[in-house]
Amino acid sequence: KQDNGKESPPQKEEKHDEPPQQKEESHNETPPQREGKQNEPPPAVEKGNADAIPDLAQHDKKKPSVPLRPENLKIVEQAKPVLLAFEDISGGHKEHPHMGATDENGVLGYIHDETALRRNPPAFEYEAEKMKNACTLRDNNYRMMKERVFVDMDYDKKMVESGAKRDKIFCLVYTIDKGHPKIPNIRETWGPKCDGFMVGSNKTDPSIGAVNIVHEGPEEYNNIWQKVRSMWSYIYDNYYEKYDWFHIGGDDLFLLIENLRYYLESEEIRTAANGGVYLPDGTETTQTPLLLGRRFAYMGDMNDIFDSGGSGYTMNKAALKLLVTEGFTNYFPHAHTFSEDTMVAKVLRKMSVLPYDTKDDDGGERYMPFLPGHHYGYRLPPDPKNSKDWYAKYSINIKEGPEHCSPRSIAFHYVKDDMMKRLFSLAYNLCPKEYMEA
Repeated sequence: KQDNGKESPPQKEEKHDEPPQQKEESHNETPPQREGKQNEPPPAVEKGNADAIPDLAQHDKKKPSVPLRPENLKIVEQAKPVLLAFEDISGGHKEHPHMGATDENGVLGYIHDETALRRNPPAFEYEAEKMKNACTLRDNNYRMMKERVFVDMDYDKKMVESGAKRDKIFCLVYTIDKGHPKIPNIRETWGPKCDGFMVGSNKTDPSIGAVNIVHEGPEEYNNIWQKVRSMWSYIYDNYYEKYDWFHIGGDDLFLLIENLRYYLESEEIRTAANGGVYLPDGTETTQTPLLLGRRFAYMGDMNDIFDSGGSGYTMNKAALKLLVTEGFTNYFPHAHTFSEDTMVAKVLRKMSVLPYDTKDDDGGERYMPFLPGHHYGYRLPPDPKNSKDWYAKYSINIKEGPEHCSPRSIAFHYVKDDMMKRLFSLAYNLCPKEYMEA
């Protein structure tokens, strides 16, 4: 999270009066945390009704090569399609959470150039001695990144050469002014790979893409929910129509954008966003809202699942629109809490949108709440659900060791200081040959 970069188990707003103390990478702490109907699908044709008119349009639709897993199909079918057309609910930007951002002088109305980093990325600079240490150290971070995880550059190259339309990804990082020194490492590594990039902060600094987002209440750790409400509203008001996907995470997040794009452009996710059965044909005016990330079950309750804020979560256009135009308006508008990840899931759940299971076909996770090495060495306790290890209690059917992480992993958390450049060097084969052979 933004204030101290440390994550504890999520807290449910209505069940906890005070959040627990944060302990970085500790599993022994007590962990973190729609009814409305819209665009109902046409009624199904009753079996045995000889007079029913068949839907001939279905015969022209294409199904994915592999259908969605039953659990995910159930999740997708529960959600209602959302009209993709932009709906302005800003009200003239006079009230929270739509008051917008200020420039360096504190003047409201500032619009950040989210394409600046991609168009003018800074050079990747890594001191020789640090590069040597990063590439020659054979720890579990090295083992996970070199033995298990890889960046699918071949797919990305093939898609670029084909001239096919790519999904556009907006990356949002949140922090505060004292976290600004962490941002250059992101800007030199994975940040420029995003189509759009912005740092939500309490101080505007165009040199690092930081924007002061005005929000209700004080700028403090226990009020991140209000900050996130205003950040997502700002993104929706200014960038919704230009992007297909929106990912949010803290300033210690590490993303493998090629793998994220591979997943978002897969038949599975395109089918899920189109209702779960057929692939989209490009003419759709509605979309099924999707919330993607690392799923946790609050206190082991499978009826109370949320996506961990550590590795961030990814929403499509429908989910972002629904969250901003209906969710923020109708649910918990003045709540003050640090558990924004559980709150986002809670709001979307009230509108029948549940976190999608993002495991790969072999059960490997794509979004990781800790460093690669942590997952490489972690083993579950004998009785996970009754353990003091919150991570074991909240996790859902996870694998242990290297197999925990999908080969095409997307996100890692607690990536601080030189670790950002180290993981980037290992993932993108930037280490000199002599260091790799040492």
